[in-house]
Amino acid sequence: MLLEIIILGIIQGFIEWLPISSQGNLVLFMVSFLGINEAEALSISVYLHTGTLISALIYFRKTFWNLLKAMPKYRFRTLGKRENRLITFLILSTLFTGIVGYPVFRLARTATRFGNLFFMLIGAALIFTGIVQRKAGNLGTLGTRSIDDITVTDGLLLGVVQGLSAFPGVSRSGITISFLLFRRFDSESSLKISFLMSVPAVLAAEIGLNAMKGLPALGSVEVILGCLASFIVGIISIDLLLRIARKVNMWILCLVLGLITVISAI
Repeated sequence: MLLEIIILGIIQGFIEWLPISSQGNLVLFMVSFLGINEAEALSISVYLHTGTLISALIYFRKTFWNLLKAMPKYRFRTLGKRENRLITFLILSTLFTGIVGYPVFRLARTATRFGNLFFMLIGAALIFTGIVQRKAGNLGTLGTRSIDDITVTDGLLLGVVQGLSAFPGVSRSGITISFLLFRRFDSESSLKISFLMSVPAVLAAEIGLNAMKGLPALGSVEVILGCLASFIVGIISIDLLLRIARKVNMWILCLVLGLITVISAI
């Protein structure tokens, strides 16, 4: 299983930066090709995000370093400074991601008991993600808001939206970037905000999953090596794949993957 988990880490390192649901596609790959049961595949997919989480931390290190420096003077009600506004946004978005994401994740775990129905739901979620991205379209060229304009309302709404991605097939980056475009943020700010808010949310999800279930049955060494693989590939590929994600209509791929998944489950 060691080779398989490293391969999964490599796949995670690549597709995390594309709005096609890395979690959904990893679960489909594990169940279809590696014979891992659906519930275990769901847990493994969450843990493999650790590597790409560290990659995102390094990629956005200047922003996170500025936020850390601002923490001693942070006040929840003080929204004047950029760092204060961003910290408040991250706190609220992470909180509401947990409030929405926990029951969604439990729903996903329950759905794993139903085999083909679970696959059909993943396919439907991919199709939903594709449709949302298609609707967002070229709004990034029309957006007038930047990361400096972020508000408390944005934190609440984006947290709810991000929480939906706890179900495999709903792309976290795809749905949050699209929603930020709907909120009239420009494309560059939407991309940056989406990945900034992923870091505390993924960290909280992994802590919560560990508290609930512990490490997956395949063992801690395998998980660590899988995360290491996702980190190495993630840090190498992040810049290139984020550029590709900006220029290529990934919603088409979401629809195709979703349709294939639904049809194969029938």
